[in-house]
Amino acid sequence: MKSLRFVIPALLLAGIVIYILRGGSDDITVATATRQLAVDAVPAIVNVRPEFQITLTSEVAGQVVKSNLQPGNKVQKDDVLFEIDPVNYRLELDRLQKLLVNLDSQQALTFEEKVELDRKKEDLANFERLYKEGSYPELEIKRRREEFTILTEQQEKNALARQRERLAIEFQIEQQKLKIAQCVIKAPTDGTVSEIFFHPGELVAEGSKLVEFYSDSLLVEARINEEDFSGIKPGLEASVRFLAYGGHLYPAKVEKVLPNPDPANQQYRAYLQVDIEPARLIPGLSGEASIIRNRRENALVIPRAAVYNGAVFRIDGGTARRVPVEAGFRGLNVIEITAGLEEGQTVAVSNVESLRDGQSVSVGN
Repeated sequence: MKSLRFVIPALLLAGIVIYILRGGSDDITVATATRQLAVDAVPAIVNVRPEFQITLTSEVAGQVVKSNLQPGNKVQKDDVLFEIDPVNYRLELDRLQKLLVNLDSQQALTFEEKVELDRKKEDLANFERLYKEGSYPELEIKRRREEFTILTEQQEKNALARQRERLAIEFQIEQQKLKIAQCVIKAPTDGTVSEIFFHPGELVAEGSKLVEFYSDSLLVEARINEEDFSGIKPGLEASVRFLAYGGHLYPAKVEKVLPNPDPANQQYRAYLQVDIEPARLIPGLSGEASIIRNRRENALVIPRAAVYNGAVFRIDGGTARRVPVEAGFRGLNVIEITAGLEEGQTVAVSNVESLRDGQSVSVGN
């Protein structure tokens, strides 16, 4: 009995050692290398955002007398968003209009100036006639001419001054009318309200932010790393997967490409047209895209998850064999193998980061 007490632990220890030396046995999932279409696909990070965001500011000052906005409200172009009390601008408009009437009433003075000018012109003509007849001194006729010139110049200056004053008042009247019109703030485009800064009863200063809203038109923006940007151009096909919608792939196409990287992260930006129901495309969605630059028929492909540190684990009779491979085109889910594997060979696609060469494995369902 004593000998058995020592033999059993020894056998257990030996089994453990053999298990460790052989690498243990893990359940793994596998895939077979097959020939099919391989694509050269560039990965990208996708975000859905409004095409533009607008912040409306007030061009006038006054009290908000009307606004029914709430965050999330849909607004359409020319909808009234705010009404600001125009009383101060109306009072100033009334004052200016009365001032213009008074200025026009003063035009009667120009009649007196015309009469004086006609009289001076008639007098000068008489003096000129006497001067030609030799009955009027040359020195006096020069003085009369100078007096007439001074009078005409002064009347022209007065007329220009009145004209400038009238134009200035008319301009101020138009400015007040514009201010009154600006007391009604309308939506410049369709959109959705995101933030409201003033409510009825509050005083608004000129230049204050009133409301922010974003456009209903959306952009699907794909951000591409610099090393993957070569060859990206409008018209390329793509597929998009949004995190909110699981593993479903939506077909897409590159619509626009910006030529310069984002200074913040040096990523390039492309905009995608995605074949998805409009109701499902909402601001804030994120996900990933695969932009297809090229295709190759009859290529040897395996799942991308099978490749780890430039190698795969080929499964031979329940044993994992580490095999270096050379990769070609990389798709979203599969990768082309140009060397290291043959068609029909089986590779591990799970737990590859923990497998070791020569380890015993069992293939799970």
